[in-house]
Amino acid sequence: MAEQRLMLIMAHPDDAEFSAGGLMTLWHQAGYAIKILCLTNGNAGHHQLDRAALAARRHDEARQAAALVNAEIEIWPQDDGRLVPSVELREQLIAAIRAYTPSVIVTHRTADYHPDHRATAQLVKDSAYLLQVPAIAPEQPPLRSMPSILLTFDRFDEPRPFRLDWVIDTEAVQPQIIDLLACHASQVFEWLPALVTETDDDRPFDRAWLTHFYQRKPAAVAKKARALNSAHSELRFAEAFEVSDYGGPFDSTHFDFLPSR
Repeated sequence: MAEQRLMLIMAHPDDAEFSAGGLMTLWHQAGYAIKILCLTNGNAGHHQLDRAALAARRHDEARQAAALVNAEIEIWPQDDGRLVPSVELREQLIAAIRAYTPSVIVTHRTADYHPDHRATAQLVKDSAYLLQVPAIAPEQPPLRSMPSILLTFDRFDEPRPFRLDWVIDTEAVQPQIIDLLACHASQVFEWLPALVTETDDDRPFDRAWLTHFYQRKPAAVAKKARALNSAHSELRFAEAFEVSDYGGPFDSTHFDFLPSR
């Protein structure tokens, strides 16, 4: 099989781990290349640290997580909460995608809750066709074939609900996903607890709490998958992806090294 190259284009450090930590882990276990590109530096996601201190800390946390799956990591110096899908960033993104030549791009959906997530999704969508146009971002040669583009799961129904086009069984790699997330200590052990309103118990905000908090999402994805397809009847934890029409063709049989459903 030809080399499979995965590129996760996400808004913030830790978005890739929360949305596709299982995919990254399984991809790494198969021996294939991964790149995480964060379009902002995440410098607003804290209740105490200032932007400069937080950006530096999140950069280090992202590098620690990326190392666990041998991923290349790139973080752009855009402010968290202020990302807009400008022409300048679009051309920068086109050049970055061309330089990496991914087989598959994973990104947010434009229906996502966070404005930075939506801006990232829009930038990927706006870049897709232009990846093969030589006069755009000419510092990098145009792609000869289009990568597939997969969108990460969200719970929003407008303008339409998420489609579970590709479901991956992540039960076997739950500990590794928690390892990835735990690297982002400023987020999962500090910022998230400050936001959580479900404080009816006095458990410490530790790895056990993180596991409980995180696993609600893959369990909910698995539940949706079971309701849609009897083939998923034994699925307990899963990640799901929607195939974007803006990317190249996607055939899950090309990724038979993953426990997809």
